[in-house]
Amino acid sequence: MSSIRTLNRHLPIQWTLKSLGAGPLWSSPNIASTSRRTYTSTQAQSDSDHVATLLQNDELTPEDAFNEIRWITQEVREKAKRLIAKGKMPEIEEDSISEMVARRSKGEPLQYILGTTDFGPLTIQCRRPVLIPRPETAFLTDRLASYISSLVSSLTSRDRPSNPLKILDLCSGTGCIGLLLARLNPLSTVVGIDNSPVAVQLGMVNARDSDLDDRVKFKYGNLFNGDTTKLLSHTNSSLIPPPPHPDLRQRHTGDGKYGMIISNPPYIPYNEYQTLPRSVREYESPSALLGDLQEKHGRGLKYHERISEILPDLLCETEELEQKGWKGVPRLVLEIGKGQSADVVDILRAANGGLVEKTEIWKDQFGVERFVLAWTK
Repeated sequence: MSSIRTLNRHLPIQWTLKSLGAGPLWSSPNIASTSRRTYTSTQAQSDSDHVATLLQNDELTPEDAFNEIRWITQEVREKAKRLIAKGKMPEIEEDSISEMVARRSKGEPLQYILGTTDFGPLTIQCRRPVLIPRPETAFLTDRLASYISSLVSSLTSRDRPSNPLKILDLCSGTGCIGLLLARLNPLSTVVGIDNSPVAVQLGMVNARDSDLDDRVKFKYGNLFNGDTTKLLSHTNSSLIPPPPHPDLRQRHTGDGKYGMIISNPPYIPYNEYQTLPRSVREYESPSALLGDLQEKHGRGLKYHERISEILPDLLCETEELEQKGWKGVPRLVLEIGKGQSADVVDILRAANGGLVEKTEIWKDQFGVERFVLAWTK
């Protein structure tokens, strides 16, 4: 994926979903050329009208608007094909397009309107107000998966993992991070935890749609409730359906501590949140963005501090992880905002009597420091 335009480099909200064409529906050589010319002229006028409507959204450029008309048109036509295949009558195309254009002109994110976004090779469902997956996160999650795979491939067959890498995805949202890690690393299992029931349910839907629901589970949890033991139980939530087959329960490795924790927690300071585009502030959940728990003065790092504090409660011993064949795997991966890397490294180094002995900072595809990785003693 490539970014058409970044409205806010710290928290971009637009990117190219696909290079989609939206050619005329009438492509049969049997249709008279006069009909095709009439259709083309009518379609061009309609597209022009829709572009004008979209440009009422001051976050869009003309190029953005033309691209988004193509994507909206393509989605409407693909949806119509799916309905027809099921024997159902689709809505009138122009009515559907007009409705989506009207929503977008008022600032609603395109990902909510279309209902999905790409995240690496996965198609992730998006629902308001769950945080929309960003391309920077996908880029670095893919890099992380490749890094872990390279560690495994460098081992002799005798030393390679004998047990799955158990990953905890804190503040999991749509589930995109855990799902992409599981897709790219088949020897991993993931538990995603979020404090939003809507996000937990959406994660389950995305796991099912990605055919990963045997290895990726989601549950409700609150990092600040003081009882970290609840974060260790993989099956204590009524929101998690039972495995469809007994073998899968064992495959998911049961309860216990984790080999790696990854998190894209809220990290936007309140004063910066006020400057974000309207399409972010008015549609995506503030609790998924604000990193200071509604405080108006802070660095946006309350979640990073809390995660650092509870690391010993959640991570298995490094020696145990290495015995299972996962030597060199980072124990903690945290997404950060622009300019937060030094503070987060300091937080990690100061917590738990120096448990963290090594850190790395990874930049995203735009050159912004975005991931902090940590290894423990």
